[in-house]
Amino acid sequence: MEYAIEVSQASRATCKGCSQKIMKGEVRISSKPKGQGSKGLVWNHAKCFLDLSPTTEVEKLPGWEHIPSSDQASISALVKKVPAAKTGKGTDVPKDQQPQSTSTAGAKRKKDVGDDQKSKITKLEGEVSAPGAGCTKNANDLADKKPKDSDLETKLEAQTKELWALKDEFKKHVTTAELREMLEANGQDATGSELDLRDRCADGMMFGALGKCPMCSGCLHFSGGKYRCHGYISAWSKCSYSTCEPERLKGKWKVPDETNNEFLSKWFKSQKIKKPAHILPPPSASSSQAANGQSQTSNVESLANLKVSIVGLPKESLEEWKGKIKEAGGMVHAKIKTDTNCLVVSGDSEGHDAERRKARRMRLPIVREDYLVDCFKKQKKLPFDLYKVEAIGEASSMVTVKVKGRSAVHEASGL
Repeated sequence: MEYAIEVSQASRATCKGCSQKIMKGEVRISSKPKGQGSKGLVWNHAKCFLDLSPTTEVEKLPGWEHIPSSDQASISALVKKVPAAKTGKGTDVPKDQQPQSTSTAGAKRKKDVGDDQKSKITKLEGEVSAPGAGCTKNANDLADKKPKDSDLETKLEAQTKELWALKDEFKKHVTTAELREMLEANGQDATGSELDLRDRCADGMMFGALGKCPMCSGCLHFSGGKYRCHGYISAWSKCSYSTCEPERLKGKWKVPDETNNEFLSKWFKSQKIKKPAHILPPPSASSSQAANGQSQTSNVESLANLKVSIVGLPKESLEEWKGKIKEAGGMVHAKIKTDTNCLVVSGDSEGHDAERRKARRMRLPIVREDYLVDCFKKQKKLPFDLYKVEAIGEASSMVTVKVKGRSAVHEASGL
């Protein structure tokens, strides 16, 4: 059989496992016999497929690298890990069933060899103990990290299963109109597809209603492992704010007062006032390695160490940031200098390519405006890693495209 994984581009296919439509934006897995083309093609929801085949190594399926990181974490949490089988040429025999030697000479030789081996081991331990202390320490550090990693994986898996279970209940008991009414009652964005509405309702019911964007008062959506703003700073400039720790509104998640939905009424009565925090997967190793040099020097510091260059912001916003940074003891450079910490850009930074190119040459982090927002909110200079527009050390953002009519087609993917 041939398998592949992808994000559904339409809502036409039906899942073979649950017989439900696979909605646009949901992750699906295809399977077909080898050499039969598209005739034997079968589609499944990722969850339904892993229920049937829980030990599938989804990371090795074609198309996995194109799945968003947030979906990758959710799907990986559903895979059941099978303990590795013991390897060996023979089978283990219990001690009481092992053949005993009846020869006195053989027993004597065996005793002599055993004593000789013990003396050699004792000697080796004495020689290796001093230089091996560092290795022992490293091994202990790794041993300490393993329980933490496994604990995080367990929590992520439990959280993912709870979210999926809630979304499945929405499919069975809650209509699209009721989802929209719930979002409106809690001051959330009620636009988008049914899949988007389910995701936002599940997030709000589990973790609490989201507050507004601190930069433009727009609505936040969870996407790509972060909460991102989809609003606009001005009529021509899109907001670029994103965060891993959004503000949540206090109080219970509201259900429309006049609802006749038994599931929603029952859930509302049983919900807890204190919501748990949303556990997010740690950033990928590649992004942390790419920015390793900058992250080491940009750990927790005073706001007085901020030396930034800002481009693409409206004049009023730029003057406001200049005043705040200078008051905190930092500096705003009109042009990038040798001691500039980073280049701050807005959602619309066209016409400032020269500054971006200079920042890349000098290997300076290029960050969004919400970096400054969070720095002043927490009153300290933060690491740049979570706010970067471009990761340092990655391949150039230049791509080759073929123009067809008025459209641009990516050469590698054909999109």
